[in-house]
Amino acid sequence: MNARWLVLTWRLPAASSTPRVATWRNLQRLGAVILTPGAVIVPYSEHLLEQLEWIAEEIAQRGGDAYVLPVTELSEAEEEDIRRRMKRDTRLEYERLADEAEALARERIGAAGYERGLAALRRALARAVEKDHYGATGRARAERAIRSADRRKEV
Repeated sequence: MNARWLVLTWRLPAASSTPRVATWRNLQRLGAVILTPGAVIVPYSEHLLEQLEWIAEEIAQRGGDAYVLPVTELSEAEEEDIRRRMKRDTRLEYERLADEAEALARERIGAAGYERGLAALRRALARAVEKDHYGATGRARAERAIRSADRRKEV
């Protein structure tokens, strides 16, 4: 089997929103694209397969049902749409990080607060890079803005 994509489908009990929120956050961290409520898709990799299986197990432990499905083929238009959506989401995240780094560099706050803000931006950039499956634009600007903010703290 030559899987190109992984789909996670799930259903959680309606009693509490906490498991749904936790599931969505975990899936966003992976760069998953929403297909329908209760179904997402990511490109196939052993790492993402392991992560989705872990999320599926968490869903089952919370009383839900979840299935990780390897997908070998989608139409060309469907694949292009998924790639476009993934790149758009990551590009928007890079833009947000660059804007935040530029704003931080303009702020007049204490060294400890500045360092915390800079550390948070570095972590967020690392997370964005990890889920950038298709080389979204904007990464270089975000990296430059964070480096520039880092240099500003030394002044």
